[in-house]
Amino acid sequence: MISGFIVLVFIILVLLFTIRTNVPGEDLEPFVLNEEQELLVPDIEIYESEPEPEYEIIEPVELLEYQEVEEVTEPDLLDYDFPIEERELTVTNISDMDTYLSNKLDEIASDFNCVSVSIAVFQGLYDFYTYQFGFAEVSAQRLVDEETKFRVASLSKYTTAILVMSLVENGYLDLDEDISVYLGYDVRNPNYPDVPITSRMLLQHTSSIIDASAYLTERFSFGANSTRNLLAMNSMYGNREPGAEFEYSDFGFIVLGAICEAVSGKLLNELAREVIFEPLGIDAGYAAINLQSRNIAAIYNSSHRQNRTVQAQLNFNPGARGFEHNLAQGGLMISALDYAKILAMLANGGIFGDVRILTEESVNEIHNANVLTKFGYRQGLAVRFQSDVFMSSDVYWHTGSAYGLFTQFMYCRETLRGIVVITTGIVGDREPNGMLIACKALSESLWQGF
Repeated sequence: MISGFIVLVFIILVLLFTIRTNVPGEDLEPFVLNEEQELLVPDIEIYESEPEPEYEIIEPVELLEYQEVEEVTEPDLLDYDFPIEERELTVTNISDMDTYLSNKLDEIASDFNCVSVSIAVFQGLYDFYTYQFGFAEVSAQRLVDEETKFRVASLSKYTTAILVMSLVENGYLDLDEDISVYLGYDVRNPNYPDVPITSRMLLQHTSSIIDASAYLTERFSFGANSTRNLLAMNSMYGNREPGAEFEYSDFGFIVLGAICEAVSGKLLNELAREVIFEPLGIDAGYAAINLQSRNIAAIYNSSHRQNRTVQAQLNFNPGARGFEHNLAQGGLMISALDYAKILAMLANGGIFGDVRILTEESVNEIHNANVLTKFGYRQGLAVRFQSDVFMSSDVYWHTGSAYGLFTQFMYCRETLRGIVVITTGIVGDREPNGMLIACKALSESLWQGF
């Protein structure tokens, strides 16, 4: 009992001493270290608004040297998935990256007896891969490189569709308006004179305008008025109601080219340069004369004879002759790499890098493949959609052919992956759905290789 009483008195005396030495306003000893680097702790101020702390005996700890650190803020969780700064676009040649895949592509190109092949692959928006085989010009022994420009034939239709949708966005066009309004003269299928033909029908190949023999033989002989004169011929229309049935039509896209020029007041290439080429920083043009580069490929047929020499392509000046719009269906000249950038933009909802070419609404309109065909694919605006292609991928695709040149693209919007294949000198055998066998073989190897 006595020992307990002594302990209690001692505790009371300690508490009284502590309260006395911690009166606010009294000078306190600073926080210092002695010569032995032992911590001398000053008294702690206790304010009436704060509860008195509880004390416990702790083991002494080794003093750590103080280090100044940068202020750390909690990161935005989105930063983990979406970098703030955009990456630089990288272009890698497949031959430098994957010898096995490059050799496999060489073997396929040789098996199909190609004179030249140019391929571009995109994975996402920043990683591009290229492959080249053979000669751009055999007589000069000039090899194909990633900048070589080719006429891409009907792949031109897709860039024409972009121009149309840009004009729609800017209020110059309505996809469902009678095209007579824009052309300034009546356009009617004589079998269905009360049914208007629209730009949407032209883009979907349901307009009932067909590629009759007159189109094939006379489209350039009429000069500036060739399109109007052809549209006045009854033979240029099929016996089906406009909008009712799919039938592929090159001439339908020439009509679209004429509409683009009529409503914009610009030649087709000038419009394309403003809407697509300059914003994306690519060198392309409807006709070789509109290119900055002279790195152009000749076109060779399956007998490896030149159907279009480099010089012949450079000499062709459609603007001076008044029918540049005739090239809207197949006259675009571009490299595989630059065309892949256009596809990446469309796959990405209309944006490439920091440039928006089309609104997301317009891009969705293009990809709305709601026209059924007998070939196993569904038709959108100048593009086809098919499921279960290459490892069950859903792809948008198109082909092109002219004078011995064969082209094909395909891409998947979900994975942001796509391929452009350009070939010359092959036999253009096709599968029942229209895919080119040689181009598909090259594409399939690449689809599996990435």
